[in-house]
Amino acid sequence: MHGIIFFYIQKFADEATSGKTTWLKLRETVTASDSRYLPNEVYPDGDAVELLQKIADTCGEPLPELIERFGEFLAPHLIKVASQNIDPTWRTLDLIENTEDIIHTMVRAAKPGAQPPVLETVRHSPNELHLIYSSGRQLCLLAKGIIRGVACHYDETIVIDETSCMHRGDPFCCLVIQDGSNDTHSANSPLSETLTFDPKSGDSLRPLTTNWHSPPSGTSTTPPTIDTFAIKGLIGRGGMGHVYRGFDTKLDRDIAIKVMHPSRAKDDVSKKRFLRESKTAASINHPSIVTIYQIGEHDGLPYIAMQFIDGPNLSEFRTQQGGLIPIPEAVRIGREISEGLAAAHEKDLVHRDIKPDNILLEGPDQHVRIIDFGLAHETGDTEGRLTVDNAVIGTPAYMSPERIGTDEVNAKSDLFGLGVILYEMISGKLPFDGKSMVSILAAISRGKPTAIDTLVPDIPQDLADLIMQLLSSERAKRPANANEVVRRLRAIEKQ
Repeated sequence: MHGIIFFYIQKFADEATSGKTTWLKLRETVTASDSRYLPNEVYPDGDAVELLQKIADTCGEPLPELIERFGEFLAPHLIKVASQNIDPTWRTLDLIENTEDIIHTMVRAAKPGAQPPVLETVRHSPNELHLIYSSGRQLCLLAKGIIRGVACHYDETIVIDETSCMHRGDPFCCLVIQDGSNDTHSANSPLSETLTFDPKSGDSLRPLTTNWHSPPSGTSTTPPTIDTFAIKGLIGRGGMGHVYRGFDTKLDRDIAIKVMHPSRAKDDVSKKRFLRESKTAASINHPSIVTIYQIGEHDGLPYIAMQFIDGPNLSEFRTQQGGLIPIPEAVRIGREISEGLAAAHEKDLVHRDIKPDNILLEGPDQHVRIIDFGLAHETGDTEGRLTVDNAVIGTPAYMSPERIGTDEVNAKSDLFGLGVILYEMISGKLPFDGKSMVSILAAISRGKPTAIDTLVPDIPQDLADLIMQLLSSERAKRPANANEVVRRLRAIEKQ
C-alpha cells in the first residue's frame, strides 16, 4: 500500500483516539522497524489493516465502522493532493468516475510498485453511477467511506447500495451510487452521458457504436478528403474516432479510414492508444486480419487507412442465418479467427476485444477478417487498465474473468472471447448472460456456463470439450495457445 495512506493513518489516529495513544506506540505494535512510513514508499497492506485495528481497539469501535470512517477522513486530503488534476466543474459522481484514470494513474506513475484497487464505472444517468471495485485487499468499506467523504466535500447527499460484495463471496464489489441532491449540476457535466447496454445485441457499453456498415444518426460533417484519399461517407464511429469509406485514387481501390476524434487527439494517453492500434495492426500480415495500408496525420488528427471489407460482421451474419450457424461453418470461422490470433500472439500482441462485431466476413466464402485492434496492447504492457468513454474496455459478455479481476490480461484472454463466440454461433445463446452489465460480469466471474452439449446434443464431443475449455475461468485450464486451438479445430473439420 502507498505510503501516503500511512501518513494519513497517523493523522487520523491522532484525531480519532483523542490522545489515548500515540502514533509511535501504535507503530511499534505493528512493526519493529525504527524507520517511519514514508509518503513516497510502498508498504505491506497488512500493516495498514493492523494499524486501523489498533486504533479501533483504542476507540472501542468495530473495525468495519472505523475503516469506513477513515475513508471519510481520507477523502478531502486525497482531493487536495490530486487537485491539479480535478476539473473544478466536477462533483461527487464525476470525481468517482475519473478516480481510476486520474488519481490511480498518478499513483502508479509515481510509484510503480503501488497497487491501488481497480475501479470500473458505468454512468447510468446524470444522478446514478455504478462502481465495480476489485482488489485483493477487499477494502470496499474504505471505498464507501471515501465516497461519502467526497460527497461531504461537495456538500452533496448520496445513497450507496451495495449489490455485491467480496466479503459475501462475490467476485467483486458493486456499489450503486445515487446523487440525492436534486440539483442539476451533473447534467451539465461533459461526463454525464448516459451509457446503455443491451445484452442481447452484445453492444459495447460505450455511447458510440463501432459499425462499419451502418452510419449512426447525428453524425458530424463528412470531410471531402483526408490527406490524398477521397471520402465517400461515414460508415461508423467508435470510442477513439470516426471510420469513413474512402477511395485511394492512386491505387484505384476502396479503403476504410479511421480518424481520431479531435477531442481525443488533445489527450496524450488517448493519442498513444490510437497510434498503438495503428502500429499493432500494421505489424501483422495475415489473411485473417484486416490489412493496414497507411498511417498518417491530417489536420493534426492521426489516421489509419486500411482494407475495406464489403461484408457483414459476425453478429450480422448470425442474424442472417436465423441466429444459428451450422456447426461445420462455425468451426471454419472459429479456426480462421484462431489463425489470426495466433499470428498476433506470436508478435506478443493481444487484441483484448474479441467479439462478433470485430469479426468481418469477406466475399462469397465468408472469409474472416479481424478488425479493430484499438484495445490491443503488447504483452507485459504496464500501463494497467485503460477505460474508454468512462466504461469498461471491451464488451462485457465476451470479457474474460481476468479482465474483471486483477490478473494481467494475456493471449489466453483472447481465447476466452473466442470460446464465447463459438458457443454463441452454435447454440444461439451466450454462455454468460444477464439483465445488466453487473449480472453478466458476475456470471463470468463465477465461471459456470451451461455445458454446450446439453443445448446442442448433436455437437461433436471434441468440439464441445474445446469450447468449454476455452471458457474456463482458470487460464491454466484453457488451451495452451491459439495454435493449439487451430490444430484441434482442423482435426474436427476432418471428421
